[in-house]
Amino acid sequence: MINYTLKQLYSFEAVVRLKGFTKASKELNITQPAVYMQIQKLTQNIGSDLINVKGKTLTPTFIGKKLYQTCLDVIAKLEQTRLDIKQTLDPEAGHLQIAVATTTNSFVSRVLAKFKKEYPKMTFFLEVTNRKALLEKLNNNEIDLVIMGEPPSDIPLVTQPFMKNPLIAIAHPNHPLLKNKRNSIKALAKETLITREQGSGTRITIERITGMQFNSDIEINSNEAIIESVQAGLGIGFVSKHTVKLELENGIIKQLNADKFPITRHWYVVHHAKNQLSPMATRFKKFIVENSDLD
Repeated sequence: MINYTLKQLYSFEAVVRLKGFTKASKELNITQPAVYMQIQKLTQNIGSDLINVKGKTLTPTFIGKKLYQTCLDVIAKLEQTRLDIKQTLDPEAGHLQIAVATTTNSFVSRVLAKFKKEYPKMTFFLEVTNRKALLEKLNNNEIDLVIMGEPPSDIPLVTQPFMKNPLIAIAHPNHPLLKNKRNSIKALAKETLITREQGSGTRITIERITGMQFNSDIEINSNEAIIESVQAGLGIGFVSKHTVKLELENGIIKQLNADKFPITRHWYVVHHAKNQLSPMATRFKKFIVENSDLD
């Protein structure tokens, strides 16, 4: 039977992750010799070398890599237990981990601000990222809640639509197509089209519904950059209307009337089907649904 302590596991995890004893000692708030001693004891208990040191380079051995993954699992479980106990003792002070699509950042931040006022003791971690990263987090069940466009069908999820998400075409205020009451998809296809990167929800939806193939080499992974490119007269852009409210109101860009636009989707609050939501995550899910308009 291998006997190891939590101190040893925490020390080993920190040394491997931070790639050094000095950084690990600072993070753990103990002396460097104390960290080294914990690693020595752990090595003796297991009966195998766990770390290779060549000069200033520190890497885990084959067995060390296996143990490192165990450390991650154990520490994650302990941290979740700590949070669960904290929420049980003080339900108003829970922690929320949420990941959102880049196009949702503006309104999600406002909703979180309102939610924080109702639960001032709660804490949250907000990650704004692209669709590919959101799908990875959902597939690995790494996050409490995800807010995104069209959820995938190949992952077991619990999904809840909560707000319309109209996709629109935008153009520079002096663009000649704005003179037309309506523009065909064929007319749009002759223009320089600016869109999100391959795999983005916005691009997938537009291509599926309009049959339009984006004809330029311009791919941008930021809605802000798409808007700026349209403002500069680079071409026609496609974004969620939620992201350009101020620009449209101030006439910096114009909404272009075109066949099949606006394309109406919904925003969804999503979590993995195996994820048992914490009390705080459950509250936030209910809050965002009740404080958004589906019509």
